[in-house]
Amino acid sequence: MASTIKDVAKEAGVSIATVSMVINKKADHITMKTKKKVFDAIERLDYKPNLTARSLVSAKSFTVGLLVPDITNPFFAELAKAFEKELSREGYMTLLCSSFEESEREKQYLSELISRGVDGVVICSLTSMETQILDALKQAKIPYLILDNRYALEEFSVHVDDYKGGVLAASELLENGHKTTAFIGSKNPYDNIYNRLQGFRNEIERAGGEVLTFETELTRNGGEAVAEKLFSSEATAVFCSNDLIAVGLYDAADKHNLALPEELSVIGFDDISFSDIVKPRLTTIKQPVGLLAEKAVQHLLLMKKDPEYHFYKELIPVSLVKRESVTKPARD
Repeated sequence: MASTIKDVAKEAGVSIATVSMVINKKADHITMKTKKKVFDAIERLDYKPNLTARSLVSAKSFTVGLLVPDITNPFFAELAKAFEKELSREGYMTLLCSSFEESEREKQYLSELISRGVDGVVICSLTSMETQILDALKQAKIPYLILDNRYALEEFSVHVDDYKGGVLAASELLENGHKTTAFIGSKNPYDNIYNRLQGFRNEIERAGGEVLTFETELTRNGGEAVAEKLFSSEATAVFCSNDLIAVGLYDAADKHNLALPEELSVIGFDDISFSDIVKPRLTTIKQPVGLLAEKAVQHLLLMKKDPEYHFYKELIPVSLVKRESVTKPARD
C-alpha cells in the first residue's frame, strides 16, 4: 500500500503538521535538522504527496500551461524541455500544448487551460495578436507571460535581443569580406523577424554593403523552397532568420552541387541541435533557452505569489556561435 503523510510523520518522529509544512514549503521556522528527518523519511517510504489534497488546501493546481506554436520545431522542443525542468524544481507540472500555427487551436487550448484552473500560462509566440486571448486570462485572474514572442508586447514578455542578433550576424559576414548579402525572413509580419532584419541591414549598409531580402516559411521546407532564387542572386552570404531555414538551404545546396561555405556562407538563428550536426557545422546566433526558461519561471511564480507583481519586456542577450559555415567569398 502507498505510504501516507501519517506514516512519514511517524517515521520522522514529528507531527503530521510539520510534515505538511515541509512538503508545502512553509517551514521557514523549522530547523534544517528536522527538515532532513522529514525528507529522509519521505525517501525511505517513497511517499508521494496527494496533489488533489494539496490543491484544496493551498488553492493551487501545481500545474502550468505551456503553449508553443509547433513542437516539431527543435527550438520549441528544446525550450519546452528547459521550461519543464525549471518548473519541476519548484514542484509544478507542465501541461504542454502545441497550436501548430492555428489561431483557433490556440484559443481552444487556452480555454481548456483556464477551465482546468492552472496556476499560470506561458505562451511561446502568439500565432495572432487577437487580444481576447490575453483578456480571457486576465478575467480568470491567471498569471501569464509571453515568451519569445513574434509580436511587439511591452508587458509580461521575455524574449531575446533580436536586433542585436542581426548586428552580430552582419559583423561576422563583414569581417569575412562579404559585401552583397541576403536575409531570409518570414512571409508573415512578425516583429522579432523584422528586428533581426533591421539589425542585420543597418550594420551591413553602414559598412557600404547591400542586403537582398527573401521571404518564405520558417521551416526546413521553407529554406529549400527559396533556395533557387537565393542561389541565382549575387549574394555571397546569407543570414537565415532561423536554423531550420538554413538546414533547408543545406538540402538544396546538396541537390544543386553548391559548395558551402565556399560558394555561399550561411548564418542561422537559434542554435538548435541540428546546428552542430550538419556539414559544414552551422554558424548561428544562439538563443539561450535555459536562461529564457529560468526567467519565465521566476516571473511567473512571482506573479502567482503577488497579484500586484508587474514587469515589462525583458530582453535576454544573444551570442554568436562560430562554426564552419562562414568563410571569405570566392567572388566580390
